[in-house]
Amino acid sequence: MKLAHSFLARKEFSALFIAIVLSLVLIFSNQGKQIQTLRSWTFGGLGFALEGLTALGRYEGVFEENRWLRKQNANLMLENSSLKETQSENKRLRQLLGFKNKSPDTLIPAKIIGRDEGGFINSIVVNAGSDEGLRKKMAVVTAQGLVGKIFSIGRENATAQLLLDHNFRVSAIVQRSRVTGIVEWQGRNQVMLAAVPKRSDIHIGDKIVTSGLSTVFPGGLEVGVVTQTTDKQPGMFMKIWIHPSVDFSKLEEVFIVKMAEGSVTVN
Repeated sequence: MKLAHSFLARKEFSALFIAIVLSLVLIFSNQGKQIQTLRSWTFGGLGFALEGLTALGRYEGVFEENRWLRKQNANLMLENSSLKETQSENKRLRQLLGFKNKSPDTLIPAKIIGRDEGGFINSIVVNAGSDEGLRKKMAVVTAQGLVGKIFSIGRENATAQLLLDHNFRVSAIVQRSRVTGIVEWQGRNQVMLAAVPKRSDIHIGDKIVTSGLSTVFPGGLEVGVVTQTTDKQPGMFMKIWIHPSVDFSKLEEVFIVKMAEGSVTVN
């Protein structure tokens, strides 16, 4: 009943529809030449339209497939990046673990959670504090060498003054010739071994390590390698430039050194 009522309510549309159907029946039943030509054009047009619709369907299918492939590629890229980061982290941790196992001192691991290279001191913040046994002036190191020392401390984190700070000093020696000096930062990535008398036995490529003449820094920690020397300036001392062993731009994990009682320094 509802269908019949709807059909009657749209009688103008129904009449037009019936007229179109009758016209098409009359056209396609006529065998005249003009009618045959019109019929050929009509079927040709319908065929072209159907082919276009089919091509459009194929295009939409290809588009959907490409979108799925792009999504899969993005997922694979993220997975690959994650695996590379995990591999890099594992390599760093293996190096740190190997260094820890060889050290006679207690090493407290910590992760860097902050940096301040433009403030009062050049420093890093680590996620370990007094609760883990940290104290002021403890040395901070990595498997590559000396990083700095603890400057201030809280219960759960601490701030470490870096080797790359104007106020940082550490007694060091040339590992090969045993010449002593004081390591000082000169700005940017430039470090100098100061207070070394002229004509001392120092060559480019010599390794500089901590001397052990301190209650803060164990002996034998790598500081850097000599890159340039000169004694052509007034005064009693040479200028000895050092390239730091630690890449401070890539620091992520460090150790804080709790020196063993009566620990023996090995240079």
